[in-house]
Amino acid sequence: MRMLLLFVFSLSLTAQEMRFYVMGMLYRGPQWTAEATEEVKKLQEGHMANINKLAGEKKLILAGPMAGTGDLRGIFVFDTDDLKQAQAWCDQDPAVKAGRLRVELHKWYAAKGIGVLPPAKR
Repeated sequence: MRMLLLFVFSLSLTAQEMRFYVMGMLYRGPQWTAEATEEVKKLQEGHMANINKLAGEKKLILAGPMAGTGDLRGIFVFDTDDLKQAQAWCDQDPAVKAGRLRVELHKWYAAKGIGVLPPAKR
């Protein structure tokens, strides 16, 4: 029975329409600092404002920070398959401009229509 369920599940995954997106991996940049200065606070506010702007324009599907204290700080998933376009959107980010963060972009193949689901009703 378990094998039959796995087979049926795999059929539904292969039948789903797929497409390319661009995933951005955000790392500590050369100007990163752990200090909570006024400049750092302003950069973070600008970073969050840029995220909200891109999400509102339906360019950014999801974004979020990574747990822990390593160099990898967060991710972006853009609703495009164009690396140059995604780079232009990243270049608008005040934290990227200032060198606090750096971005590595990669094409990512995933199900068409991915996104954040609305909260479940209780």
